Amino acid sequence: MAVRSNHLDRQGLVAGRPGREAGLGERIGAWVRLLRPAVDAGEPTCTRETVRRATDQVGDPPVAWAVAVAADIVQGNAFPNLAGAGPKGPQVLRSTIESIVISTLLAIEVDGHPPAQLPPEAEAHIVDLVHRRVPLDLLLTHQRRIHSQLADHFMGGCRSLVPLPALAASLEHVSHVLFEFADTFATMTAESYAVENERFLRSSAAARYETVLALLAGEGSVAAASRQLAYPLTHAYHIGLVLHPATSTSHTADHLDHVARSLLRRIGADAQLVVAVDRTEAWAWGAFRARPPREKPLLPGGSDVMVGMASPHRGAQGFRRTHEEAHDAARVGALIMRSTADPSVVRYDEVRLLSLLIAAPDKAARFVRDELGALGSSAASTRVLRRTVRVYLDCHSSPQEAAGELQVAKNTVIYRVKRAEELLGRSVRDSQLELHAALHLAELFPDPDDTGH
Repeated sequence: MAVRSNHLDRQGLVAGRPGREAGLGERIGAWVRLLRPAVDAGEPTCTRETVRRATDQVGDPPVAWAVAVAADIVQGNAFPNLAGAGPKGPQVLRSTIESIVISTLLAIEVDGHPPAQLPPEAEAHIVDLVHRRVPLDLLLTHQRRIHSQLADHFMGGCRSLVPLPALAASLEHVSHVLFEFADTFATMTAESYAVENERFLRSSAAARYETVLALLAGEGSVAAASRQLAYPLTHAYHIGLVLHPATSTSHTADHLDHVARSLLRRIGADAQLVVAVDRTEAWAWGAFRARPPREKPLLPGGSDVMVGMASPHRGAQGFRRTHEEAHDAARVGALIMRSTADPSVVRYDEVRLLSLLIAAPDKAARFVRDELGALGSSAASTRVLRRTVRVYLDCHSSPQEAAGELQVAKNTVIYRVKRAEELLGRSVRDSQLELHAALHLAELFPDPDDTGH
């Protein structure tokens, strides 16, 4: 079965057709034990307990298939309203879909009945969606789309693996399970959403979040909001932060809150406001009586958090502006994280130009391809040439200064620049502004066809 490059086989993600010869056992759904992923999708993102329970029942390969199916469904940012924020946001959605694929897989294999409750990954995801105020009807609409794609994968796997005499009965069994799952999961999702929504709306966190959303939208009384939040809005400078888990979603919202408050103390904020959006995002502001110095605080030790940090701005309008800047800085930071994997504080004034250039990621990636041509290759040797030219331009085209920055010989810089010009087909002095911008963007989009979706 052919597999497209960088994509999984949408006819079931099945490698080979072993089911034609292998015995399927007595149960009508035993064929799922023969499922194999056509492409390695990496480690599971759902809990170890979910994986252990599944591997105990059907073995490792079918679980790997389920992981690949979930990755394929999430691929391409198909459900942006359901994914969390920041570098690890999509992982939250993927873990939920993984748990649903695995639950369906196990039911098809054994008895066809859906579980009595949602998987823990799905329950936790619903809590996040309620806190982000994602409407239930939108969640259910996306859930139907996910189950439709899931049906394609299971039906494709069944056709590939089940011998012809048993195929009709097996397809009917799969269809019955999928229909019952879709109906039951929708009911359980609505019930779980209603319970969490009622609990959240009674909490002080909900009132604070709604007040902040109104402020950011320029609605309501600033004076009343300041009193409710116990935070000075009008006669103060503000520095905004946006925080995301950097490499893991295992930390709670409390961890993001702790890091935010620690950073605000380190820069000398006179007052603090922290709003935990969900497990993948927190917003924070520090208020200052006088304009604070522009400094970049270090993360507390052991903090697995990426932080976007704004410049200081004054008053209620400054409160809004500093939040927008922090979001822009965090968006650049998320792209930087993909190549460095190092948690850090990304300050807006350091990435202001990049934040503008990546506002439309598809266009930014296309600009990089068009501007760099062969110099945009993802080969390691070409990346070295790009970095050399970028530093060379940063150093006002001084080979000596660039050599010192790169810690190489001056002649090495001259050779690399010449080699880069051969790949570009022009001098690095031509269209220098565009070239310089493309080189910076290439660090955020190391794969010319990858726009960060």
